[in-house]
Order: sequence, then C-alpha cells, then structure tokens
Amino acid sequence: MKLPRTQRRVLIVDDEQGFRDGVADLLDMEGYCVSVARDAVEAVRLVPEFRPEVILLDLRMPLLDGEAFLRGMNGLPASARVPVVLVSAKEDLAIIAGRTGAAGYLCKPFEAPELLTMLDRILG
Repeated sequence: MKLPRTQRRVLIVDDEQGFRDGVADLLDMEGYCVSVARDAVEAVRLVPEFRPEVILLDLRMPLLDGEAFLRGMNGLPASARVPVVLVSAKEDLAIIAGRTGAAGYLCKPFEAPELLTMLDRILG
C-alpha cells in the first residue's frame, strides 16, 4: 500500500543553504516530511533520529563528502539502509551513482518535476 506523501520522510544533505531551503520548501509544499543537514556529519546524527525513507545527498561537502557518507551507509545491515539519490553538478555523476549503489541521481540544476518523479519512483 502506498503511503501518502505526508507520511514520507526525506532528508536533504547539502552544504548550500539556498539549495537545501529551495528543495525543502518544494517538498514541504508537496506534502513530504522534510529534514535538512548542512553536511554528512550532521546527516549521520540525523538518520537514526529522523528515519528518512530517502536521502538527497550532495557529493561535494566539507568535513565528510557524499561518497564517504555512502560507504558508511553501505556498511549498515540491509534493513537499515536508506535509498540515496545523489544530487550534484559533477560530470561523472552516473558513474559514481552506479559505483556506490545509489538509488538514483539528479544533475544540478534540475527541475522540480524531475525530483518529484524520482521520489515517486523510489517511494512508490
């Protein structure tokens, strides 16, 4: 049974405040339950508390980059893994997504319908 969006939890992990806020506002308007993290270190703390159903993850961040975060996530038991969508302007994003086992990827900048379609595909 498909849950309504209001019960779907999305964690946005990105060091760019404008991006975080814009995506959070969009998803909030669409009825998602949203939390944000400024970097992967903060995300590590938020995941067990917030229990996201999908993570939107930037690759280039200070302290701990997105790939290091993903390696840590991949080390968790299968039941604790959360689907991750990479969001980045990196040219080799498709290759990185395949190598890391990401559920999907979106090249920045992307349009709102692309993000919503991706989330519907993963959560649906």
